[in-house]
Amino acid sequence: MTNATPTAPPADTGLSAAAGKVAELAAEHAAAADSDDRLSATVAEALVSAGFARHLVGPRWGGSAAAPGAVRDLARALSVVGAGCMSAAWCAGVLAAVGRMCSHLPEEGQAELWGDGPDVPLAGSLAPSGTVDTVPGGWRLSGTWDFASGVDHAQWTMVGGLVRGPEGPPALRHFVLPRRDYRVLDTWRNVGLRGTGSNSVVLDDVFVPAHRSFEHRTVLAGDPAPSAPRLHRVPLKLINGLFFVAPGIGAVEGALGAWTRWTASRVEINGVRTGSRPGVRLTLARAAAALDAARLIVDHAAAEADEAEPTPALTLRVTRDYSTAVDLLLDSVNGLMRMSGARGQALSHPVQRVWRDVHCMAGHAALQPDVNADGWAKHALGEE
Repeated sequence: MTNATPTAPPADTGLSAAAGKVAELAAEHAAAADSDDRLSATVAEALVSAGFARHLVGPRWGGSAAAPGAVRDLARALSVVGAGCMSAAWCAGVLAAVGRMCSHLPEEGQAELWGDGPDVPLAGSLAPSGTVDTVPGGWRLSGTWDFASGVDHAQWTMVGGLVRGPEGPPALRHFVLPRRDYRVLDTWRNVGLRGTGSNSVVLDDVFVPAHRSFEHRTVLAGDPAPSAPRLHRVPLKLINGLFFVAPGIGAVEGALGAWTRWTASRVEINGVRTGSRPGVRLTLARAAAALDAARLIVDHAAAEADEAEPTPALTLRVTRDYSTAVDLLLDSVNGLMRMSGARGQALSHPVQRVWRDVHCMAGHAALQPDVNADGWAKHALGEE
């Protein structure tokens, strides 16, 4: 274990440039990831090497969280990778998101995680599960935690559990465990985002010391320490949806390009060019416009996360906007799928994979339209 020393934030993390190379590699392996229910080790390693794992880690450990425009860089990089393989981009977002969350560990825990460098592959299962017993010096955990994206390639995994305090209801805490402390169950069989390998984690009476745990409320509110990077001090919800919707922007962009090239060469059974149909042209225009609108919304939200004062009103509006961007992506890919006919439904066709992936992305808890709209509307109506 080495001692980290503070370093100046980099002016350019290089993530955007590296993302293009990863996207090419991920695209080559996308069909295999979809059929194998996990990323290849080659793609998983490329995500870490590109800088996704370190991107939201603090500069004292060699990470890029304090870099100017770090959120915009991440959003664009996730979109670039998503154009090649949405599952790969999803796992890239998880690497960054869990790295930011683990930055709320006590000092000793951060040193154990990143003392030898910030490029540590991480996974996480956030929802509380299993049993957590408080013992001297920490907790003992047992049970099964589902939906840990990328866990097959992780060195550490974060799980959530409810802990009873001296008074009040149980509170959610997160616990960070090295690979030797858990088993991975091959449980991921999903309609979409198959390549994320979101398998289950099993713990059997595992001791987790206090320095490898933190309360969820500290992540929700942000780290109040003035010395912490800005991105560790903003509320989680200001950026949480971005990790999941940005891959979808790239995926729909890739699908739109593939569909357009394919449609330009298609001929109907009556000999008429498919692209000459007014309905097909309308679908293309609407899909492209919806994609552009979604990208603008997410770019704006990312810019505000980088620079704006993180007020409660801003956080509510941004979460509302993430859900709106998802609706636009759904409109776009649904139109493409409808106008693809039977040939577009073949498992070998790229549009149907993106169609499945985007619909699964839309079901994520951070992107639910009713919850996010309700929070913003209550504020707008002066009800809170």
